[in-house]
Amino acid sequence: MTHSDAEPPPPPAREAASAASPAGGDPRRWSYVVLVFLTLGAGAMDGVAFLALGGVFTANMTGNLILVALVGGENWQIRVIRSGLACVIFSLGVFIGFKMPDRGRGNEAWPLAVTRLLWVCLALHVVFLTGWILCDAAPGPSSTLLLIAVASCAMGLQAAAARRVNVAGITTTFVTGTLTSLLQSLASRRTADTLRRAVIVLALAVGALCASLVVHLAPLWAGAVPLLLTILAPVTVVTRLRPRRARRPPTGTAG
Repeated sequence: MTHSDAEPPPPPAREAASAASPAGGDPRRWSYVVLVFLTLGAGAMDGVAFLALGGVFTANMTGNLILVALVGGENWQIRVIRSGLACVIFSLGVFIGFKMPDRGRGNEAWPLAVTRLLWVCLALHVVFLTGWILCDAAPGPSSTLLLIAVASCAMGLQAAAARRVNVAGITTTFVTGTLTSLLQSLASRRTADTLRRAVIVLALAVGALCASLVVHLAPLWAGAVPLLLTILAPVTVVTRLRPRRARRPPTGTAG
């Protein structure tokens, strides 16, 4: 049988497109939904940390850098240590998040490394909640440092994951840049991604509000708020962004 008589192989581009097709439809839309859930969780974590861990941020490092540089006031040395610890651990989490290799198939609509980062973040949230409950929502000095470290690491990994997704330049642990982009688009009357950015800014505040209410009304369960909000992110990835397996073409019989 000559080469011209052979049956042509299926087009590779179509096969790749089929493998990359996510189970839930438009990957950009669901990627954004994941970022919204992560932002809610980050706001909640910062709310718990600021109200119950000595006025420290575990997601918003801009605020921590200012706190580290503020000398004076009551117990300022403790504040500097806690804020400095949060900055260092957060930075370590970001570095690890960017160094994690993506060994998944290159045609996937959602990076496999980001999914792994989200599961690690979720595990750290569970560790945080466990420590929070064990200290009866009233951590001592050593427990406070440990909880700050765990939460900051989770937020650092989350920040790297969100940046690797890269939807409209949106971040989930701090929204100063997102707010600036939102106001820029409003001033220049460019409506692209305006609503998405506005929702992200609002989500951070809503997450912090939810956590603060639980801190005051049911302190023992405050540590569960970031976990419950964040868990929706990997669930969305699994249910909506997992790629479908390409169907193999039927094999012909030799004649």
